Amino acid sequence: MENIQDNLGDLSWLGEEFADQGWMQVEGTVSNVSQSSPAELAWEKAKEFLRQSDWAVLSDVPMTVEQRQTWVEYRAKLRDIRMQPNFPNAIAWPTKPE
Repeated sequence: MENIQDNLGDLSWLGEEFADQGWMQVEGTVSNVSQSSPAELAWEKAKEFLRQSDWAVLSDVPMTVEQRQTWVEYRAKLRDIRMQPNFPNAIAWPTKPE
């Protein structure tokens, strides 16, 4: 096992261009990755739902006035998600139109 450990950095068997590209040990500490808050995560989810429904408000999409209005209302509710009283702890997600 000791011999294997010594040779981990030796990639010369792959050819001359790889001979000096072996493993190296990095010293130091890992910094903390910033984590998103529940509010940020919920808003990101709402924005994704908005992106997924962008097609529904294009003028050349064939649908009735009522269907279009349903999509417009759905998207407005998504944009207003942060205004809900218990946001982000209790979110009433709007129902996606069919």
